[in-house]
Amino acid sequence: MGQQDNRSYEFGRFRLKVAEHILLREGELVPLTPKVFDILLTLVENSGQVVSKDDLMKRVWPNTFVEEGNLTQNISLLRKALGESPGGVQFIETVPRRGYRFVAETGETSEAPDLNPLVSAEIPAQIPAVVAAPVRTRRTPAFVLAAGLVVVSIIGLMYFTSKAGNTAAIQSIAVLPFVDESADPDGEYLNDKIAESLINSLSKLPQLRVVPRSVVAAYKGKEIDPRKIGEELNVRAVVTGRMRRHGDIISIQADLIDLQNVAQLWGQHYDHKVSDVLLVQDDISRDIFENLRLKLNVEEKKQLEAYRLYLKGRNSWNKRTGDALQEAIEFFNQAIEIDPNYGAAYAGLADCYNMLVVYGRLQPKEGFPKAKEAALKALEIDESSAEAHSSLAFIKFRWDWDRAETEREFQTAIRLKPAYAPAHQWYSSYLVAVERFDEAIAEAKRTEELEPLQFVASSHLGWIYYLSGKNDEAIEQCRKILEIDPSSFPARRYLGLAYEGKGMYAEAISEFQTGLKLSGSPLMLALLGHAYAVAGKRAEAQQVLNDLQQLQSQRYVSPYTVAVIYAGLGDQEQAFKWLDKAVEERDIWLMNLKVDPVFAKLRSQRKFTDILARIRLRP
Repeated sequence: MGQQDNRSYEFGRFRLKVAEHILLREGELVPLTPKVFDILLTLVENSGQVVSKDDLMKRVWPNTFVEEGNLTQNISLLRKALGESPGGVQFIETVPRRGYRFVAETGETSEAPDLNPLVSAEIPAQIPAVVAAPVRTRRTPAFVLAAGLVVVSIIGLMYFTSKAGNTAAIQSIAVLPFVDESADPDGEYLNDKIAESLINSLSKLPQLRVVPRSVVAAYKGKEIDPRKIGEELNVRAVVTGRMRRHGDIISIQADLIDLQNVAQLWGQHYDHKVSDVLLVQDDISRDIFENLRLKLNVEEKKQLEAYRLYLKGRNSWNKRTGDALQEAIEFFNQAIEIDPNYGAAYAGLADCYNMLVVYGRLQPKEGFPKAKEAALKALEIDESSAEAHSSLAFIKFRWDWDRAETEREFQTAIRLKPAYAPAHQWYSSYLVAVERFDEAIAEAKRTEELEPLQFVASSHLGWIYYLSGKNDEAIEQCRKILEIDPSSFPARRYLGLAYEGKGMYAEAISEFQTGLKLSGSPLMLALLGHAYAVAGKRAEAQQVLNDLQQLQSQRYVSPYTVAVIYAGLGDQEQAFKWLDKAVEERDIWLMNLKVDPVFAKLRSQRKFTDILARIRLRP
């Protein structure tokens, strides 16, 4: 190996080892994706100098075109890995309109590669024991990482103490039910969600015995004596917690207790939005890992980092906006870069591409093939993945028009994971499209039961009510959502449709106008055009058609939604022309054609039944 390969760079508490392609923090491995490592190495090699964005992208992604957003996202991940915080330690300076500069004092050495890159973490030291870690407050992701560094240093003291009673790694643990201090009706859901995720995360460590959720659930609602429970469950440590919800903010105090030494190893306070509940779980599980004193090998650390990126991807995917979906794709790709055989991340990618088609950010021919490839890859890795079967079922329904396969995939997903909400949600969409209304409503209600804090699930029930002809129920459901979150544009959409179904055109137009301001969606604009048309405002409807035509040069506009406006204007010739175009493009909304009330006046036409036959919605 050449001399250059043996270089090491030191800055702060970090050592960057070029030959091993690793970053160490006080001897402990810091998980980095290959691209993030390459960015760090480039910046360190040019320490004190501005490295342009173009140069960085050419160095890290040679011979490949990438958007600047990829670089920004990876720089953000690098900052977090280094523990940067606002007003605190800073390693990377952003130079506006130019690039980035590595500002930390850097030293370069040349050495023979270690046979074991983690060997420095094995050297004992004589340091007094620490009994309990202080409680800190977590407010922002950057602050979280700064606090995490403090936690790591404290745990280092504890791990290297000379007292035999404290040196052994914790190898058994139970996550006890958290106490809800706010009497929140959704508290039990949050409690179960967080406990399930923590147990799933901890169970990924082969060295750690984790008590199953079904066992610890028996302690829910009971007075908790950690030592007694520890003896009953035969575990060395327990995680306890208290939870309180303030509006859309969830506050959690979590503690890790070493029962053998009667000591609190760690305690921390977390504040997050309810919509970011997955990030709460990720934060808590990461901090627990750091405090268990387990000696993880490089592969185990990579798997944990991939899982954390997956959780972040799912959290972004849940938001459903175009920008959030693109962010989710980045997270899932980073997880796959760390672990190419991570099936769940491929399923996440499939869901992102599916939703980008739903929200008009990609044409069906662009999004669905990518989604299908990712879903099949996920199933190739793990045939029992309910998420992947659900993703594939969505594609079979909306793109392949294969009713038999759609039914089979949804049933498989629900059998494999009955509590997976998206499987029930998307299955209800299929059921209502084939006129199985009662089953569709039941599945939509099940979705809401499984995800009571997700407005996507609640508004979806309003959509199913509307397509089932239950406009009053749809109005009640959507109003309930908007009382809590007036910015929910899906609820505005379905409320407007239900108003229109009852002939309340002024109310419908108002809801669509508000929804359009919130989302900027061509779909919402088309619905507004239809409402204008059926309300007799033909000039306004024609203006919407003109607006959609201009919009086509900027983004995808669904032919189905254009047909909706012509149907409202009573122009059946143009309506069928655009429906034919929708068939050619395999428009995602065609699967609603048989039950969509806006086309009620076209159903008696032979052309309409011919289209249903072409898209396999009738024998």
